[in-house]
Amino acid sequence: MSLVTQPARPSADQTSPETLARLLELLHGFESATLVTRNRNGSLHGRPMVIAEVTDAAVIWFITSVSSAKVEELSDDARAMVTAQHDASFVCLNGHVELVFDRDRVAELWQPPHHAWFQGPNDPEIVLLRFTPLDAEYWDAKGSRGLRHAFEAARALITGDTPPATDGRQEPESHAKLRLWDPCAAENPDW
Repeated sequence: MSLVTQPARPSADQTSPETLARLLELLHGFESATLVTRNRNGSLHGRPMVIAEVTDAAVIWFITSVSSAKVEELSDDARAMVTAQHDASFVCLNGHVELVFDRDRVAELWQPPHHAWFQGPNDPEIVLLRFTPLDAEYWDAKGSRGLRHAFEAARALITGDTPPATDGRQEPESHAKLRLWDPCAAENPDW
């Protein structure tokens, strides 16, 4: 009996200053995102949220009601996912959420859309959600070879032609997987 070993796979982590800058650029372009939490029975629950702020460390702030189901879910399990999409740009971040009770910070983050849910920044129902991502992935097909290939493949399907061949590569800015938190790294005040 012999032991067969597989060669090590290259890391899928594409974190670099350029990919982080592109992720932040994409995040700053979104006005809202879907926050996905987990309820007590383990089911996932997503809901749209207005983004109050995105920091340079990709931390996302939301304003919500302290009596909302999401706050109860996050009190039981702080793990969460944030997804956002606009045109041909998509992001997905995994991380955790902290509840922050800070009236000064609420005043800093307050935006006119929040009036749809609250009386104002001093509304006692307000609590902040601070989403800290551990990893992220984005797809940005605007003008990329990926979008062009998808269009050509759809056209081939309609006309009965053979879809175009692809070498499996994408342009560097069109897709990346990033690791945003390193437990071995020096302490970061934004995490």
